[in-house]
Amino acid sequence: MKVRAGTVWQLNDGGRMDVLDTSAQLAELRSRVDHLLDRIAANSRITAAGLGTLDPTALSSGYALALALGPLDSLVGGMRLARAHKYAIMLRMVQRLHQAGQAQGWPAGESAPAQLAWGPHTPTDRAAIFEEVVNGVGAGVISAETGVRMLQDAGYPIDDAHEIERIQARAFDAAARLADATGDNAAVRAYLGMPEADSETPQVPLPETA
Repeated sequence: MKVRAGTVWQLNDGGRMDVLDTSAQLAELRSRVDHLLDRIAANSRITAAGLGTLDPTALSSGYALALALGPLDSLVGGMRLARAHKYAIMLRMVQRLHQAGQAQGWPAGESAPAQLAWGPHTPTDRAAIFEEVVNGVGAGVISAETGVRMLQDAGYPIDDAHEIERIQARAFDAAARLADATGDNAAVRAYLGMPEADSETPQVPLPETA
């Protein structure tokens, strides 16, 4: 028996209806909603993974999740590219307002090029990125600057690039290797962020000649 909106049952005299089971129709409605969400995700390039409706057990690895989020990455990249020049103009206007107001410590002259740095908009495997940075910097295949930037992009609480200076200020083993390699005490002190050492040769005041 098919049940749809507007269906009417004719009953005889004294007829009655004791049980009405519509669970099959509810299941069909739920599956219909899921189908519509999948269609919207595909047409809008947000994907089911971006909407959060994807079953985590359906993914075999983090790489499969990255592939599932590929259309969303393309969509976000295109939207940011369309506004990149507007952000550059906005940052230039901020600099000129500071210059016009003669803000303390703000340099005069031409505006410095500036751009917005976006954080990750999709889930990231921070542990894998951390291990990659540690291995890469330790093996010398990537620089410390690149490693810090990778950690910033992964969402680690690193405020600025001065993190490298703070790391080097405590890297005594690396400073010792630098001293052995160069024999330059000034370079070692500069690496550790220390001020220049005073000259060991005292200056003797000479008498003035007539």
